[in-house]
Amino acid sequence: MKKIVITALIMLVGSLGANAQMLSSASVKASVAQILENNYKKMTSGDVEVKVSATPFAQLQLPDGKISYKIVSGGDKILPRDIKRVDIYVNNAFVKSLNLPVQTIVYEEVLVASDFIAREQTLTKDCTEVKKVDVSMRMNYILTEKMLEKEITTKKAFQKGEIIDKRFVKMRPDVARNSDVRIFFVSNGAVMISIDGTAMMDGMTGDYVNVENKNYKKVYNGKVIGENKVLVNI
Repeated sequence: MKKIVITALIMLVGSLGANAQMLSSASVKASVAQILENNYKKMTSGDVEVKVSATPFAQLQLPDGKISYKIVSGGDKILPRDIKRVDIYVNNAFVKSLNLPVQTIVYEEVLVASDFIAREQTLTKDCTEVKKVDVSMRMNYILTEKMLEKEITTKKAFQKGEIIDKRFVKMRPDVARNSDVRIFFVSNGAVMISIDGTAMMDGMTGDYVNVENKNYKKVYNGKVIGENKVLVNI
């Protein structure tokens, strides 16, 4: 009788193993990194490199079938270091959730000082140059060559080779406080209507500012998309 039971258990374990697959740590790292890179490329024009630095296993046993991943948290934000929650599915059925440490580097062509730049100096092509550098620690504060079309003066001195950080320069904003702006209301990517409004703060292209509907005095928060143009998602 014992032999029959042992034989049955062996057959059961064997059948379970036959319907399972082993997933390596390297495979998970590569798949999750690729998903994040594809997400981030929609958010920046720079070159993105993502590295999943560790997993809590060397190999993971999963049911047999097609494996897919879903970034549950952190997939919509580019941070140099972050913990991403990732769900694993097999044949569209949830199997396991992981918390994975991720490192992200973004390389972008930005303005750097080609020589020493003094405080209160006007930025021009003569004192700056364009270099592709790692901007992952200051993505919201970079200046591109196109921005030299605006009048820009420095609020601090910059050493040769230093990235020009827009927190330390003064420039005429694309939207100025109390100025007239055109507000574009967008739903599902399509412009529904545009109205006249008033800016309630200064802002450069890419910044989010508060604007007021001139007729109804209602305040909205929107993204500056150009000179005196603000886009509001509804």
